[in-house]
Amino acid sequence: MDKKIPSLNDLSINLHLINKKYKIKDFIAEYREEISKINDLLRQELITSDGLTNPVQKVVQISQMLTEEELDQTIEVVEKLSHKYDYTSYIEECETIRRNFMVDRENYFAVKATKSQAKIVDEVTTIFELTGTSEIIFSKWMDKILEKIQPKTLEIDYEDIDGKRKKAKAKHKVASMSDDFVEAPLIDRYHGINAYDSFLLHSFFDVYQNKWIYIPVKLIISLRCDDDIDDLDVGEGKK
Repeated sequence: MDKKIPSLNDLSINLHLINKKYKIKDFIAEYREEISKINDLLRQELITSDGLTNPVQKVVQISQMLTEEELDQTIEVVEKLSHKYDYTSYIEECETIRRNFMVDRENYFAVKATKSQAKIVDEVTTIFELTGTSEIIFSKWMDKILEKIQPKTLEIDYEDIDGKRKKAKAKHKVASMSDDFVEAPLIDRYHGINAYDSFLLHSFFDVYQNKWIYIPVKLIISLRCDDDIDDLDVGEGKK
């Protein structure tokens, strides 16, 4: 699968088709049923809504909470269902399509910044990358920058989830509340149907629109500011 993915929305559509191809809903249902027979804690801890959390990795994480017999039974279930649903090929296809999506965006400012933080080159399946940890760190860094340079602004050039290139002029703004009015940052949320199209949407106050808007942090193409951002001391998020 090497076709170009024009937008984040298209990435999600393609991943949905992959989920359907490998019958991931059936995989999840059968996995939940089998696991719950062994230990109810497993059912609660190991099952995700998308089936993308690697079962083997999860078993390792929770292994200390299981008896040796329960662990053996769990591994048997994982091996049986992974073979039945060709889980390895499923993960490989998901990795490939995400890699294809990101390769056309490897020169984006945020992609370079988060790769530097994660200390990765080509391996997109690291926990740091797929859990969005690097995006959270980067978004907090940007918030600190905006607070540091106020009342100046950051010109943000970014790709929105529909693939359109957009501009925003972000500035630091303190939340304000009254009996009948609230103006505050939007709650962070994630776009996506599974780990491979999960992108953090962080809000910034856009001077152009005079309101808080969501921006896919990973898809920030460039930042411009009157000051030299590299010289601003903003703690561990500093680039």
